[in-house]
Amino acid sequence: MTTEGRSRFSVPPPRPIAWALAYTCWIVYAVLDFGPQLRDIIKVFPWSQWWGFDGDLILQAGRRFLDGQPIYADSRFMYAPAAAVFGIAGALVPREYALLAYAFFKVALAIGVTYRLTNGSWLSVIAVLTFLPFINDVAPGNFMVPITAAMAIATFGQPRRRSGIFLGIMGATIPKPFLVPYFLWLLVYRRKAAEGAIATGALVALMAAVVTGPASYIDWLQSLRNGAPLIATWDGNYGVSNYLPTLAIPIAVAVLLLTLIVVARADENRSLAWVLAAGILVSPYAGPLEGLPLLLALPILRPWPRVYAIAMLQPLTTISVAVAGIVALIVGPLSVMPASRGKPADGVPPSPGDATVTPDSRPSHDVVAGPDVAAEAVP
Repeated sequence: MTTEGRSRFSVPPPRPIAWALAYTCWIVYAVLDFGPQLRDIIKVFPWSQWWGFDGDLILQAGRRFLDGQPIYADSRFMYAPAAAVFGIAGALVPREYALLAYAFFKVALAIGVTYRLTNGSWLSVIAVLTFLPFINDVAPGNFMVPITAAMAIATFGQPRRRSGIFLGIMGATIPKPFLVPYFLWLLVYRRKAAEGAIATGALVALMAAVVTGPASYIDWLQSLRNGAPLIATWDGNYGVSNYLPTLAIPIAVAVLLLTLIVVARADENRSLAWVLAAGILVSPYAGPLEGLPLLLALPILRPWPRVYAIAMLQPLTTISVAVAGIVALIVGPLSVMPASRGKPADGVPPSPGDATVTPDSRPSHDVVAGPDVAAEAVP
């Protein structure tokens, strides 16, 4: 293929008006969905069965530990013992202040990580803060924001062990099944970050066992076993187990097996897009907030697919995160930019939408206009 032939058939990059419409759809949908939530939060604050619920479970576990009670006396608490240790400090202050501080921490964390990894793109920051899974994580006090931030650092940060420290802390504290496919990718393409995560996670688990006692981990496994039947019936579950409860486990197993093949054989970027979507489908339950890691695929998508993603991720993750996961699993790997170093095969220079992404590269600064528009949103 000649350069002229490649240029003749290459798709032109999206015009600024396309980016403007995509971001407008994104933000308008966020305002329409978040408005009622914000009104409810103000109405019920500080006490509610919804506002800060997940974070409150950790605070209560920390309080039970301080009072000499069993950490897992509440069957709803199914996080690792390390979570109870982290909850001790929060249990020493009034609940509403602790949960409010945690909400502001997540907002600050999202701003800081996004701004740093996109080299100062405030448009990306706005996109992250208005992403509905982000909003649906902050309100109930869940932990997808710090987990996704840890994934972003491990994925796009420097290829060093310290890039996996935050991920190791979160993995040992809030071990969620959706991390399994991603960690397989991390072991292959970010080995040093994976080593840092494993070492940190083991250290955190050891320290938690010393503080709470080794038996606490046995209690935790018992809590998971007792709570497993209730997870799929949770009202906020929009994952596979909600729509196909009898097929949820076979689908999860099949996706994990395919993940092994994809990670072993596919391109680095294609496999990353795959594992981010696969995490949703292997989870025993998945609320809208489970779609937050899909933001990590935006920087590696080609320009036109990125426009569609910006326009469609909001309603997809809100209506059904399982559908969002399926769509991302099918379309994502086919829409990414090549991850190979150097000049493409056959001596053909890359088209404007085919910017090379390497393991050591970080997302470039967001631009809103020009021939190489590459708007990015990385939490």
